[in-house]
Amino acid sequence: MDQSKWKRAFALVTAILLIAAFGCGKAALDAEQPAEDPAKVVSIDSGNSAGADTAAAEHSGIYTVDGSTETLSDGTYASSSPYENAVLVQNAGQLKMASADINKTGDAKNDFSDGINAAVAVLSKGQMTLSDSNITTSAFGAFGCSVSGTGSELSVSGSYVYTSGDSSPALVVTNGGSATVTGGILSTEGMDSACLMLSGGSATLSGVTLKTATNEFLRVFSGKNTLTLDATTISANPILGADALLQLKLINGASFTGELGAELPAKVSVSLDVGSKLSLTAETYVSALVDADTTFQNIQSNGFSLYYDSNAPENAYLNSQSFQLPGGGFLSPII
Repeated sequence: MDQSKWKRAFALVTAILLIAAFGCGKAALDAEQPAEDPAKVVSIDSGNSAGADTAAAEHSGIYTVDGSTETLSDGTYASSSPYENAVLVQNAGQLKMASADINKTGDAKNDFSDGINAAVAVLSKGQMTLSDSNITTSAFGAFGCSVSGTGSELSVSGSYVYTSGDSSPALVVTNGGSATVTGGILSTEGMDSACLMLSGGSATLSGVTLKTATNEFLRVFSGKNTLTLDATTISANPILGADALLQLKLINGASFTGELGAELPAKVSVSLDVGSKLSLTAETYVSALVDADTTFQNIQSNGFSLYYDSNAPENAYLNSQSFQLPGGGFLSPII
């Protein structure tokens, strides 16, 4: 059996085993994706509301910072073994790394949802600052960067994160983790490989360029998530899991174009400053809309309407009224 067929068959078996073992806590791909395409499988366990990393002890890395504080520059870190991180920061460890070349190969064959096969993994209150570096992965289930657990933080600036394998998002933030990316590029080529994947995490993208061969820029599996776009432009239709909630913040001239939910219940809330823009590509339902421009000239409707929940406290300033939007659509309360 050739490599691609083996991966597809194994991904299907993995998904079945995860569902049987963990039930709803292990989320497989959206129901929107074709059932006959089992290769597109990434499962994220967001059932741990406390944000603890139950699998932390299973991680290993070529370079590991475990509870210590370290500063490095101009290094090369490469892992070719499955289930091994090239760089691992855990147990409240702190790492400042600059001008690094971080590479990851080695296909995952079992569950890789906790970032165990990522190039960079930050977990159990680890903190990592990475600047002017290149992170590349070329393997099945090889995330670029993975951040998991409350108190786990990753800050990336001026860097290039690129993945080419299937089921290999560039950045994954889960279970209370947080990530900030300033400048640079998040890029993916493989199937089921979003530039950014959230499951109970928060991320801020500031002046970041997103590139993907499959037009999947953002996937939100489950839990409460926050995405702040700061001077960053995204044109995408995010994939939102059944139990996912997303707070989308647009600041400093950020722009979002796409569909944020065309059915109820609404899963997304949106806030915009005066200089940022929201452009609709479908009828859209949001739980809350907070717009610093009370004339709503920064919302391009393109003929579609934006519906908000008049019972939400954040929407009290709208007084359950309807407003015409640029492009012919309306901002209206959900009836």
